[in-house]
Amino acid sequence: MKKRYFEFPIPVLLLLAFGILITIPAFAQKEANIWCFGSHVGLDFNSGSPVFFAGSAMDQWEGCSSIADPNGNLLFYTDGISVWNKNHALMPNGSGLLGGGSSTQSALIVKQPGNASTYFIFTTAEVGGPAGFNYSTVDITLQGGLGDVVVKNVNLLSLCDERVTAAWYANGTDIWIISTSTNADTLYSFLLTSTGVNSVPVVSYNGVIHGSATYNQIGSIKASQAGDRLGIALNGSPGTFELYDYDNATGVATLVMSSVSADYTFAYGIEFSPNGNIMYGSEYGSGYNIYQFDLLAGSGAAIAASALLIGTSAGYSAALQLAPDGKIYLAKWMEQSLGAITDPDILGLGCNFVDVAVTIPVQVQCNGGLPDFMPGFLQTTPVALFSAPHHICPGTCTNFTNLSQAATSYLWSFPGANPSTSMDVNPVNVCYNTPGNYTVQLIATNSITSDTLTLNNYITVYPSPPQQGIAQTGPTLFANAGAVSYQWFHDGNLIPGATDYFYIATEGGNFNVVATDGNGCEVEAAIFDVVAGIQLAVGNLQLSIYPNPVEDRLVIDAGHLAIKTISIYNLPGEKVLAVSLPTVNYQLPTLDCRQLLKGIYWLEVKSGDKFYRTKFVKQ
Repeated sequence: MKKRYFEFPIPVLLLLAFGILITIPAFAQKEANIWCFGSHVGLDFNSGSPVFFAGSAMDQWEGCSSIADPNGNLLFYTDGISVWNKNHALMPNGSGLLGGGSSTQSALIVKQPGNASTYFIFTTAEVGGPAGFNYSTVDITLQGGLGDVVVKNVNLLSLCDERVTAAWYANGTDIWIISTSTNADTLYSFLLTSTGVNSVPVVSYNGVIHGSATYNQIGSIKASQAGDRLGIALNGSPGTFELYDYDNATGVATLVMSSVSADYTFAYGIEFSPNGNIMYGSEYGSGYNIYQFDLLAGSGAAIAASALLIGTSAGYSAALQLAPDGKIYLAKWMEQSLGAITDPDILGLGCNFVDVAVTIPVQVQCNGGLPDFMPGFLQTTPVALFSAPHHICPGTCTNFTNLSQAATSYLWSFPGANPSTSMDVNPVNVCYNTPGNYTVQLIATNSITSDTLTLNNYITVYPSPPQQGIAQTGPTLFANAGAVSYQWFHDGNLIPGATDYFYIATEGGNFNVVATDGNGCEVEAAIFDVVAGIQLAVGNLQLSIYPNPVEDRLVIDAGHLAIKTISIYNLPGEKVLAVSLPTVNYQLPTLDCRQLLKGIYWLEVKSGDKFYRTKFVKQ
């Protein structure tokens, strides 16, 4: 079973729309540590409790984004129009970006994979405006580490809604950047790699036109922390909440639910619980309500029917954002507080919506936006997860694949195996010698806490196959019967086609056989020495028999060879007929085969001290 231990929060900075700085933890490296909101103030979680301070240069109506270094120190932030450095000064070339002051998700900052200095800023225009969907880049090493906007306003879509989010690509390194097109039923996924943005997107068609209702270009899009789901809020009267399955290997989004209701009038915020199994939505046109959807309820219709009103805000409820402390915060237009869902992984009212969770003790007001982060950066509590082949043969080794999230160190336990423990990320050559069922445990840890995953009887080691031996009858070697397949070897070399439980030796040497049982487990017999002096050489090109198949009499033509004896063996190697010939024989030998049962037989003739062998069929 899986256990989680929440020990203490790690401080991080957040910047929310309107200039407040908040410090909370983020995905292992704390790169999503800064939220900006409010009017030129900040909120610091370093002491464990939020403490406000002044200093932000940003005064934004809705969407914004910010980024920190791996230690949680602010690098820069933006409202999608201007870019400010960590000293709250405008960066060189840092004005004139094509985001919007009233765009739901005006900006998203994403660090370029494999590049320590380059950050991409993706921007969306207001209400599907003509500026479209664009990106700019910041080189944080310039200006003495304060950063400089070096590329600006590269267009990716001519028209887009006010939506942008990101999700990890399946390789865990590259990143999907996801937006939607206005007045169309399309979602676009652009892949960001170490070489830049692929401007040719993966396009998903969902059948629901974004823009068919007034203002439904407005509203958020979010990916789950695992990147396997997307949620969209469509502003309008009525409003809509959508849910998609997202394939982060292909970038394809598949519509699961489109729930339209007057209860969702002017839907705006969307967010997933940390475990990804619950979706939350906010609206400000019906009653400033916050709703919860159970994503494990079943079909799309069942998920829509699971909608639960978990709370109502006293102010215009707006953006929702999962924070690294595990809470989902709510922005409220023209209010001096933030709301919060304090236990978002819990279904029902136990998720605990608090309308005044954080008070802003200065003469400013919150507005509609919370910072747009790449989901996954905000995974602060590690999740232990792994995979390995479940069934193996005794005496063999297996490898484990670590699928954990937000962890920096690992402790593995393999009771009954060699080695029995490991601190490797992906342990290899873990060997099990004895049949049975074995438990595997992984403790995944980061600087905040740890997660333990214990899977009982995870590894099954099959019973050992029966021991193999080799016996000889005449020239035929026999393995123990009962295996599924066999392979014979001579002097260490595989004998092609020798896959029966017996083998008729044609020469001396060392023979052995590998038998495979029904579980695919192999066992090898001890080497069996066939004395070389037996001279079991076959020269069947000099041996001709006819008719073949035969019913009555079989004629044997050995050419110039003087035949001493003729023997017939059945396939198991038992001799069923033997004939000695006169020293002088001027006629071709003929054998009466009428007493033989139908089947396949070996015919062997001896000439001098050598044997010559071929097969025939008795009809």
